[in-house]
Amino acid sequence: MSHFITPLKSSYAYIHKHPQVLMTMVLIVVIPVAFIISGQKFLDAGRQNQERLEKDRIGIMHDVFASYVEAVNFDPEIIKQEIDTLTKLNPDIRRFIVAKEGIPDVEVIVHNADADTSDILSTNYRITNTHPDESIITPYAENGVRYWRSYRLVRTDVGDVYYIFTETSLSHIDTLFANRIIEAVYWLIAMLIVILVLIMRHIRLIDYSYLYKETKKASDAKDMFTNMIAHELRAPLTSMRGYASMIRQKDDATDEVKKFAERIESSSEQLVILVGDLLDVARIQSGKLEMQPTRTNIQPIITAVLDIMRFQAEAKNITLKKEGLFGDVMINIDGKRLHQALTNLVSNAIKYTPKGIITLEVSDIGPSIELRVKDTGMGISAENQKNLFAPFFRVRRTEVDAIVGTGLGMWITKQLIDLMNGSIGVESIKGVGTQIVVTLPK
Repeated sequence: MSHFITPLKSSYAYIHKHPQVLMTMVLIVVIPVAFIISGQKFLDAGRQNQERLEKDRIGIMHDVFASYVEAVNFDPEIIKQEIDTLTKLNPDIRRFIVAKEGIPDVEVIVHNADADTSDILSTNYRITNTHPDESIITPYAENGVRYWRSYRLVRTDVGDVYYIFTETSLSHIDTLFANRIIEAVYWLIAMLIVILVLIMRHIRLIDYSYLYKETKKASDAKDMFTNMIAHELRAPLTSMRGYASMIRQKDDATDEVKKFAERIESSSEQLVILVGDLLDVARIQSGKLEMQPTRTNIQPIITAVLDIMRFQAEAKNITLKKEGLFGDVMINIDGKRLHQALTNLVSNAIKYTPKGIITLEVSDIGPSIELRVKDTGMGISAENQKNLFAPFFRVRRTEVDAIVGTGLGMWITKQLIDLMNGSIGVESIKGVGTQIVVTLPK
């Protein structure tokens, strides 16, 4: 029994987590049942209306025929011709009989060609005496086919009594409504297929929604963990860097101690940069990195970036310079984030330029301001240019293996530029140099 119980438990757990599925399953039953009930009611109403019209038609035919036979003085030849005409025009009339009250039995005087008169004595002709001025219609079934037996009394002026008897088949009505039922079944099947497709899609969307919520929950937990770890690491790393700097600057420290302290300071500085990058990644991915654009002159930001990076550049005999516009350049921008993006770009250029010149060029191109960070470094191949702004991407070449980096700087920079409604691209020739082009709307 366990192999039956386990799937039941799994199904119950799934439905418990997704109550919408239970409602959907209920709809699978409720909608078709409602469709069947309402359809049956319409069919019943239609059948009743059709049968009522048929009864009215038979009653009118009897009334007209009664007047006609009286007018022809019950002449059998004339009546026979009229009966044949009526049965041809109304193929549903199986029997059409005119009989006369006799002693002791009823006598058939005229009937249509195919009429069976063998049970003439078993028919209820005399019930018309209870309603002499209207037709009496009684139901009858034979071999699964429904018929109506209709009686009409005609009394002559001299007291003779005649009966008009017709037997009408209802097969055309039953066939009509049987076809309607078949059509309704086809429509029901089509509707069920559509409902099942929609339900399957709905269940899939429910699963996607559930997976999205679970994934978002895991992502939020990951972001919270990353933020917590990054914040917790930043303080001790800053302390390590500070103590290492103090040790390196002590007069009585040996050269070996100063060398080790310098390495500790450099490593801790790299870890601080990594922690900062991880915090930025977490903020960007969670959508919590907000821009605060204001009308800003970008020239002081460019100057500040170049001043900060100058010491690092001079250590590699690299010249930093600025070209292009030197006057005020006002754009609507988040100055802090532009400073961060340009610092990343210049720092990256210094890393991959063994020696030479790095230029930060400012140009006015109509509705936008273009910033180019140009270096004379090793350049980037066309294949690597496609992935330059991907997270954790680093150019894999022997000459850059010793360069320390996380592969997050360029990705973060692109995200910052995108958030400022700008664009960033790369132009590079391997072995000649690289230009990173940033375009920002004024």
